[in-house]
Amino acid sequence: MAVTAVTGDIGAGKSTAAKLLARMLGCERLDADITAQALWERPDIKAQAVRRWGSDILDVSGNIIRSEAARHIFSSRTEYDFCNALLHPPVMLELRERSRNLDAVVVEIPLLPEVGRPEWVDTVIYVTAGFGVRAERCRIQRGWSRDELMRRESFLLPYDERISISSHIICNEGSVSELERQTGEIINEYK
Repeated sequence: MAVTAVTGDIGAGKSTAAKLLARMLGCERLDADITAQALWERPDIKAQAVRRWGSDILDVSGNIIRSEAARHIFSSRTEYDFCNALLHPPVMLELRERSRNLDAVVVEIPLLPEVGRPEWVDTVIYVTAGFGVRAERCRIQRGWSRDELMRRESFLLPYDERISISSHIICNEGSVSELERQTGEIINEYK
């Protein structure tokens, strides 16, 4: 099993890089965010979130309203840490188990620097871009202001600590074809 984790800055293009890498390697791509979204529906996790933040985080069908949960999560370091303690262990366990039976896999884990590099990850690619580029991407794709991007980034480890776990760094400020070129160079280093 060869596991390549893709992580990086908010709005830097981690998902695009992970998709390109998986396509170029001809392997499956797993996504920690999608795994975490599914975990919000687990009764034990949902119950802990409701105990912590109240039933206002549920819609009429009893499902977690992601924007309401996010409002609580990013309200303080305490709430952010609570959410991480709630979700990170089961997310990482599921990703490890799903990776175990694959010859090769690309795993997108945005908060990998915060959870720590597990022993089952062979290579880490960090995707970065300048703040202005990322802020514009977040404005277009997520409807976030620059202040919202800065607020969310304030919960992350400092940049130097985040990149310290990386085997490779991609600066993604150009076109998709430029990102593909950089990704290809990393694949060539594998060979």
